[in-house]
Amino acid sequence: MTELAAEHVTVYSPSLAPADPDLTALVRSAVTHLREDLQRNAANVARSLDCSWDELADLTVRIAPHLACRVELPDTGESVTVPVDAGIDWSSGTLYVRDTAALTRTSGAGRSIAARFPGRSREAALAWGAACDQAEKGRTAVQLSLADDQVRRDREAAEAERERRLRELGDEVDERRAATGAQAGLAAGTPRTSMTLPPAPSNPPPVGRPSAPSVPPAAPPRRFVDPDRLRLVDPSGAITPPKSSVSGAPAARPSAFTSGTSGLPQPRAGSAVPQQHTTPRPYTGTEQEKVALEVVRKALAGDHDWLRDLRAQHGLGADAVDALSRFYELKAYGGAEPDTVQLTPAEFQRATESDDFFLVIVSGLEAGAAPVSVRIIPQPLQQLTCRPSSSVTITGIRAAHSRVYQLKEER
Repeated sequence: MTELAAEHVTVYSPSLAPADPDLTALVRSAVTHLREDLQRNAANVARSLDCSWDELADLTVRIAPHLACRVELPDTGESVTVPVDAGIDWSSGTLYVRDTAALTRTSGAGRSIAARFPGRSREAALAWGAACDQAEKGRTAVQLSLADDQVRRDREAAEAERERRLRELGDEVDERRAATGAQAGLAAGTPRTSMTLPPAPSNPPPVGRPSAPSVPPAAPPRRFVDPDRLRLVDPSGAITPPKSSVSGAPAARPSAFTSGTSGLPQPRAGSAVPQQHTTPRPYTGTEQEKVALEVVRKALAGDHDWLRDLRAQHGLGADAVDALSRFYELKAYGGAEPDTVQLTPAEFQRATESDDFFLVIVSGLEAGAAPVSVRIIPQPLQQLTCRPSSSVTITGIRAAHSRVYQLKEER
C-alpha cells in the first residue's frame, strides 16, 4: 500500500468545460454560509482550514460531463485515469463538477472542499451540504423577487404603450380638426334627424256608453340623441388611467348562504304581479349602432371615408376600420355606461390577433337617459377580465386605461 500525495493527482476534463456563472455565484454564497456556520457552531473545524476563505469563495465552477482524475503512480512512470463527480484544480481556482447535482452533494463537491480541512473533513463535508441548501434558498428567493420585478416592469411597459397609443389617437383627432377647420362638435357624417316614435292615437269612447276610466298619461316617447346637435365637452377627450383592480380578477364576494338556513327569501303576504316599468324600445339594435357610429365619428373628427362602416360584413370581428387599418368594435347603449360587455367569438379572435384593435363603448344614446360618452379602450384583452361562456364576457370597462369623449346635446 503506497500513500499518494496531492501532487500526484490532477483533475482534468477531456472536453471543453465552460464556466457556469450561476453555479459560481451559488458556491460563493455557500462558502459564506459555511464560514458563518463553522465559526459559530464548530470553531475547531473552522480553524483547521489550511487556506484562506477568499480562496474558497473565488472558485470558478465548470461543468465537465466526462470529469476524471489522472493519478501518477510514483516510481513506475505510469498513470491511471479515474472518473470522479467533482474535483478542484487549485492552481487555476476551478471547481469541476460532472453535473449540477454533484455541486451540492456531500460526496461530490463537499468532499473536494472538505480536503482543505485536514482532520475535520467529515464535519466540513456535512456542513457543506447544509451551506448549499441555505444558498439555494436564498437564490430561489432572489429569483422570485426578480420575477416579481419583471412582471411589474412588463405591466408598466404595457401601460406606457397603451398611454402612447391613446395620446397618438388624440393627436390625430386634433390634427384632423385643425386640417378641416371644423369647430369642436361639428357633425362628421351626413345629417340625420332624431328618431321619435309618435304616440298612438286614442279612440273616442262609443256614443251612449259610459266613458272608460281615465288612464295615466303616456310616457314621453323615447328617441335617440341627435348626433348633429351633439357638442363635445372636451374636444381632446380625457385619458383615464388604469386602476390596480384591473390587473387581476376581482375578489370573490363572500357567499350569504350559511349552513342550516335557506339562501332564498321567504314569500311575503299577498301577490307579487310583475309590472312593466319601461316602455318598449321604438328602435332596433341596428339603428342604435348606426347612431353610435355617427357619435364616434364626431368624437374622432372622422368622416365616412376615414372610418368605414363594416357592420354588414359578418364574421369580421369588428364594426369599423379606419384609414390606418385599425379595427373598432362598437358596443352601443341607450342608457348609462356598463362595466361588462360581451364579445362574439369572432370579435374575441380579432382582439386576440390584431394589435391595432379598439373596443369602443358608446353610452347615453337615448335622449335624456345619461350623458353621451365614447370610451376607447386599446388592447382590451390585456386590461379587462375575461369570463368565457357561449360568448366572451369582459369586465372592468370603467376602470380600463382608455380615452373618453363626453358629449352633450344642445337644446
